[in-house]
Amino acid sequence: MKAEAMYVPARAAFGKLVSAAEVVSVGASGIPSPTPQHYWASVLFTRLVVTAKSIQTLTPTMGPNTHVDFSAVASIARNLAECYLFFFFLCIDDVPQDQKDSRIILLNLHDDGSRAKLFAELGEEEMDEETRALRNVVRTDLETRFAANPYLAALPEKRRRELLKGEKTPFVQDDVIDRTDLDKKGFRFFYRFLSNHTHTGPVAFYRMSEHGRGAGFRNEKDTFYMASALDFAAMLMSRAIRDMSGLFPEAEERGRKARSVKIRKPGKKVFSRRR
Repeated sequence: MKAEAMYVPARAAFGKLVSAAEVVSVGASGIPSPTPQHYWASVLFTRLVVTAKSIQTLTPTMGPNTHVDFSAVASIARNLAECYLFFFFLCIDDVPQDQKDSRIILLNLHDDGSRAKLFAELGEEEMDEETRALRNVVRTDLETRFAANPYLAALPEKRRRELLKGEKTPFVQDDVIDRTDLDKKGFRFFYRFLSNHTHTGPVAFYRMSEHGRGAGFRNEKDTFYMASALDFAAMLMSRAIRDMSGLFPEAEERGRKARSVKIRKPGKKVFSRRR
């Protein structure tokens, strides 16, 4: 199979990156976070590593009876991409301090708005008075900090109202991509392709029979798609490792030392959470 000539090296290269990311993640564990950006980088990088390992699990060595499910790989690879963009937006992007502060405020607003929208599906009457009062205190605090931030206060009124609701991701994906060193056209194309599989769009199931794919068996098309997904994920992980190492320069060395003495306990991340 021609696709396997792509898949085998793509899988091997991705595996090396995942191992390197694990080293950095282990090494960053226990380092105090001097800023909110460091704290959230630690959280999001951990998520990136876990997601990458899930991709590894779903892209095994090909054999006669290997179960092949590209749509599952696509869903997780898309999740990896979204996590990297949030990681870059919140922790890596080099912007003035008031914008860095604003992004932490927007994160908390998005969390509050998302939870409100989620639990609204159960009906507001499900919330007792004490819980409702506590949520109002949190909401008031967030709105006060929003109004006090110079960057947010200068935004157009319509945009401020939208951000205060907290119901949507607090950034436009294309705007963040423009600030990275990602190839925008290539990223957007493959992200849309992955999205079709994530949301069961027609692209995911049209021509399944004609292409001999999507039935769980080893085949040329799905193998090619999985190789492409591994390349896409590798591109993201290589940048994540670079970015995380920039925030925690000593992480790689600490991680290697930890591995050399076989210290693989769950990390007790000693950091202060700053909001």
